[in-house]
Amino acid sequence: MSGSRLVRNSADLQRLVDDGYTVRIVNGYLVIDDIPYLDATQTVQWGSFLCPLDLAGEQTVKPSNHVMAFVGSAPRAKDGGEISPGFANTGLTYGWTAGPELTPSVGFSQKPRPEGYVDFYEKVTTYAAILIGPAQAIDPDATPLQGKPFSTDEDDGVFVYLDTFSSRAGITARSERLELAKVVIVGLGGTGAYILDLVTKTPICNIHLYDGDVFSTHNAFRAPGAATLDALNARMKKVDYYAMTYSAMRRQIHPHPVNVTDANVAELLDADFVFLAMDSGPDKQVIIRTLVDNGIAFVDTGVGVSDDSTGIAGQVRVTTGLPNASEHVLGGGLISVVAGDAAEYDTNLQVAELNMLAAVMAVVRFKKWLGFYADGECELHSSYRIDTNEILNKHQRADGVSDESSDGAA
Repeated sequence: MSGSRLVRNSADLQRLVDDGYTVRIVNGYLVIDDIPYLDATQTVQWGSFLCPLDLAGEQTVKPSNHVMAFVGSAPRAKDGGEISPGFANTGLTYGWTAGPELTPSVGFSQKPRPEGYVDFYEKVTTYAAILIGPAQAIDPDATPLQGKPFSTDEDDGVFVYLDTFSSRAGITARSERLELAKVVIVGLGGTGAYILDLVTKTPICNIHLYDGDVFSTHNAFRAPGAATLDALNARMKKVDYYAMTYSAMRRQIHPHPVNVTDANVAELLDADFVFLAMDSGPDKQVIIRTLVDNGIAFVDTGVGVSDDSTGIAGQVRVTTGLPNASEHVLGGGLISVVAGDAAEYDTNLQVAELNMLAAVMAVVRFKKWLGFYADGECELHSSYRIDTNEILNKHQRADGVSDESSDGAA
């Protein structure tokens, strides 16, 4: 019996292991090594099947895609020709990759019935049979049933269960760019909580949360998800509430039930990136100066709104400071550090969607910095105006095309 929870709970994977297939789980992909096949010179070679896993919690479900990608050259029939018209196609890999050595060059399409394969055992054995036949015509001893130990990375990462989204979407290599050692979120109000909701779904190794406040009823109305009455009655610190909530999905969330001040700001100095989602005030000025002086990348968020006769109006802002690109932060007057500048928002208006928008803009900027998203403008300051639905970008990095540009309607 395999030591993998996923295999123990999935009869199809366990059956593959029991049969002797060389099974691995890598970055959310099912990998079957030691597959014999014939190449164009009618020589027996060895390749690997690769396809994203479809899961419901800790067990497999019916494969959503009948295609199988292959790490190896295009296989041939025993006479050197195609196995069948359209079976092997270089355009069928869908961008799937489980790493540099597990990047397929060709994909196979063999659909057994309109509804596809019943499970991964049927899918793997069907494709294996197609390739094994020609190989065994040359070498009768060629077999994929090597009986090697099962291998999985499922327990090594930060997630409680496998990230099958990245593998299915073919963006595993992009997601790996997000594997920073330490990311900090300062402030777990509306915006900070939505930032956490987004970054918990990335492979960041350690997420540190700083906020000294209690999670109260008014917080629940601009927070992700739905807080229970028991959680509100518990009067937990925000950082503890969110660490507990998101521990259902991932490990290595570190709560610090204190505010960041000049007394403890040094705890941020080993961070790879810092999200600032805190109120204006002297502490914010100290934090920003410390991050800039020590060359630590960060993004600061702000929401300023007012309720006038025509409706709630105002702006959502994100401002980014990077090593060697922080002059706009210190001298541009872009970030409010004076308490009370956004008093109406702080005390009266509860606008979850604006908090969410600020968080999305901040996380998109963070991911652009890491090369996950394309970054044509390289902007370091963006503001969204509610009434006109416009985004204004300013202060592009030196590798941008200009110093300032307007993006038009959002």
